[in-house]
Amino acid sequence: MTKLSYTLGMKVFACFIAVLSGITAFFDGIGIFLANSYGFYSSEVTPANIGEAFPFYDDKMLLQLYGMRDSLLPILVISLLLFAISVIYLLCAAGHRSDTDEIVPNLQDKIPLDLYFAIVCPISLAILFLILEGRNPLADTGALSFVVIGSIILAILGLATLLTCVTRLKLGRYFYQHTIAYQVIRFCWKMLAAVCSTIADAAKSISTTWKIAVAWLVISAFYTMGGFGAIVLSFALLLVFCSMASQMQELKNGGEELAKGNLNYKINTQRMFPLFRAHGKNLNSISKGFSIALEQKMKSEHLKTELITNVSHDIKTPLTSIINYVDLLKKENLDGQAAEYIEVLDRQSRRLKKLTEDLVEASKASTGNLKVQLAPTDMGELAAQAVAEYEEKLENAHLEAVINGGDTPLFAMVDGNLTWRVLSNLLSNACKYSQPHTRVYIDIKKEKDTVILSMKNISKDALNIPAEELMERFVRGDSSRHTEGSGLGLNIAQSLVGLQKGTFSLEIEGDLFKAFVAFPATEPPAPPAEELPEEEMPTDAIPMDDISMEDMPIEEMQEETEKGE
Repeated sequence: MTKLSYTLGMKVFACFIAVLSGITAFFDGIGIFLANSYGFYSSEVTPANIGEAFPFYDDKMLLQLYGMRDSLLPILVISLLLFAISVIYLLCAAGHRSDTDEIVPNLQDKIPLDLYFAIVCPISLAILFLILEGRNPLADTGALSFVVIGSIILAILGLATLLTCVTRLKLGRYFYQHTIAYQVIRFCWKMLAAVCSTIADAAKSISTTWKIAVAWLVISAFYTMGGFGAIVLSFALLLVFCSMASQMQELKNGGEELAKGNLNYKINTQRMFPLFRAHGKNLNSISKGFSIALEQKMKSEHLKTELITNVSHDIKTPLTSIINYVDLLKKENLDGQAAEYIEVLDRQSRRLKKLTEDLVEASKASTGNLKVQLAPTDMGELAAQAVAEYEEKLENAHLEAVINGGDTPLFAMVDGNLTWRVLSNLLSNACKYSQPHTRVYIDIKKEKDTVILSMKNISKDALNIPAEELMERFVRGDSSRHTEGSGLGLNIAQSLVGLQKGTFSLEIEGDLFKAFVAFPATEPPAPPAEELPEEEMPTDAIPMDDISMEDMPIEEMQEETEKGE
């Protein structure tokens, strides 16, 4: 669709057409009314007897009206059509400019609306009064000219008023906010609110204000007794009170800014009283101290994360070599204690590998260095997949997983891979710490605009630790540390949920452990379009991403290890 042109020339031309067609339609309508009233459409009135029928009117004007009687209606229709088109264009163009798509008020629109009406309305009423109280235009050509000029002025004023009102409406609140009445009402409301706030603050701090009130009453007593000195003292006290109020407001603003976390805000203490100045300097010192502490904490956190990442990366290469050599030794069919030693090495090396991977993932999750791709996901289906993946481990731990609410699809805006890792950590935690021969309940429900997934299990050890402390790093539920684990699972789950704009919480009731994961609900995704058949990959082609250190031959693994060293 072609965009309308809102140039100044087009607007001026449309205004000219609107005024001209509007005036023409107005007078044409009056002409049709007069022609019908004077009987020009009947056979009784003819050009020969028109002067006798209307002796008090101008014969030339009557004859012109009589001659135009048949063309008045077509002219009226054309004038109304041109008027409607031009006015619609002006309404669309109101506030628009050719160089921008935004609504820009002009000089007329910047005048307060009530002041604008106060100027335009008296002028319009005066012109209208003069037109209505003037002489008959059909009897005097001078009166007709005055009526035409007055009508043109009224049309211009009316069109300008219409356009400025439309522009202000397009600007939204500008329509009523840009008025003198609104500003006066707003000012009075602020003054009233300030007075009420002052009274309320004085009432809250009555322990201090009563002293000022007593001092003011004493001064007022001297003032009522008369005397120039009392007047001067009262005025000076008033100035002191005003200065104190201003300084207290500055201190209040500084405290509010600090509470909001704006550590760059500084209080100007140059013109304050000594007591207030000391308080202001203390607030500035607190702000400076917070800034230094925050900077040091951020630096420390960065160094810690970098250290964990680097150390974990350095450990990974030799650890992979150990795991591969252990696998080779297991194939040698060793007997006796040698086989037991190999089993211990295999178990402990893989535990160390899992700990290293958890450290790297915890570091990335806490710093937000993970890619998050949110998409509508069925939480019930995701929970069922996680339970199916852990079916063997649940059986070995003598546990039964029960999913409630998974029959009805409940979609949430999550990252499927990250959420699966959250569920994996929770199920792994349940397998390690749950009482055998019990059930693990997974409930999925929707509350308002949130999908909540909860996991409940009975702990085999007493939970003598707060729920908040369990989500910290390297904290485990069994203080005896009989089970294998790094103490990072719940911390990683909390960080991964936070990256997806969800909430993660724990509750402990005796030996009952509850974990809650909440994500924003969403609508199911649209059905996918039909996909074209892809070219088949050759069977002998293996993606490079699927090749890991563990799949390498021992000779290539040794070369990679030597390169790392």
